Amino acid sequence: MPGDKVSEDEKPGPKKDKAAEARDEERERRVRAFQSGFRAIASEMKRVTWPSREEWVSATIVTVGLVVVVALWTTAVGQLAEWIFGTGK
Repeated sequence: MPGDKVSEDEKPGPKKDKAAEARDEERERRVRAFQSGFRAIASEMKRVTWPSREEWVSATIVTVGLVVVVALWTTAVGQLAEWIFGTGK
C-alpha cells in the first residue's frame, strides 16, 4: 500500500553485500589515514628551520670533500693491500 513503510532490505536500487561495504569502509579509512598523515607532514614542514643558501652551500662542499677524502683513503688502502699481499697483476 502507498502508506506502508518500506524496510531497508526492500528499498529499490543497488544492494551492497557485506563484503562490498567492508571494502568501502576500509577504503574510506585508508583515505582518512592518508589525509591525516599528509596534514601532519605539511604541519611539520612548516615548523622546519630551513638552512640559508650559504649554510646549504657550505654543507654541500663539506659533504663532497669528505666523499673525496674517503674515496682517496679507500683507494690508497686497497693499493697498499695489493702491494703487501701481491694480489695485483
